[in-house]
Amino acid sequence: MSIAAMVLGICSLVIPYAGIAVAIVGLVLGVLGQKKAQEVGAPVGMAKAGIIMSIIAIAWAILLTILCATCLGSLGVLGSTYDAWNY
Repeated sequence: MSIAAMVLGICSLVIPYAGIAVAIVGLVLGVLGQKKAQEVGAPVGMAKAGIIMSIIAIAWAILLTILCATCLGSLGVLGSTYDAWNY
C-alpha cells in the first residue's frame, strides 16, 4: 500500500485537476500503509511520502480552482462594465 500511495501521490502532482481523486485515494492508501507498516515494524518512508505528496496535490488543486474562479469572476465583471457599442 505504501508504494501505491507514493505512486499515486506523484501522479496526482503531475495531473492537477484529474489528480484530485487520485490524491484522495493516495492519501487513504498512505494512511493505511503507514498504520500497517508501524504494526509490522517496517519503514514508513514511502507511506509518508505518499501522504505528503497527496496533501500537496490536494492543496494545489484547491488553490488553482480558487484562482480560476477569481479570474473568471473578474472577466464577468469586466464584460458587464464594458460597452463597445457606445464607444
